[in-house]
Amino acid sequence: MRPAELDRVTVAEAADRYVELVRARTVTGALSPSTAEVYARDVATLVELAGESTVLDDLTGADVDAILLAFARRPDGRRAAGSRGQGEKQGGQSPASQARFRRSISALFKHAALAGWVQLNPMTGSAV
Repeated sequence: MRPAELDRVTVAEAADRYVELVRARTVTGALSPSTAEVYARDVATLVELAGESTVLDDLTGADVDAILLAFARRPDGRRAAGSRGQGEKQGGQSPASQARFRRSISALFKHAALAGWVQLNPMTGSAV
């Protein structure tokens, strides 16, 4: 059931509220602490890429596509330059990391739709 009134929270406010909820789920055993931290890291990255003062409900499917592409192009900090041994160039995020990031922000937007932070889940309009 959709709340009667939209709560126009910023991306940063939504992220803080969502991460608090995710971490609380570790207490009940619904999530492992390491999974909660991955969600928290991905949501923090969303805040960085979307802009902390952006209103969550103002994000469109096209904005989500741009965020997903920006994430995909970010250097993977776990792979230090030259650590691959063959001098391969520093690439973006692995397909697995991209899929994980997409799942993390999709879960946030699903919760946001239920909580009344967005009118429509922008992930449904994402083409990437």
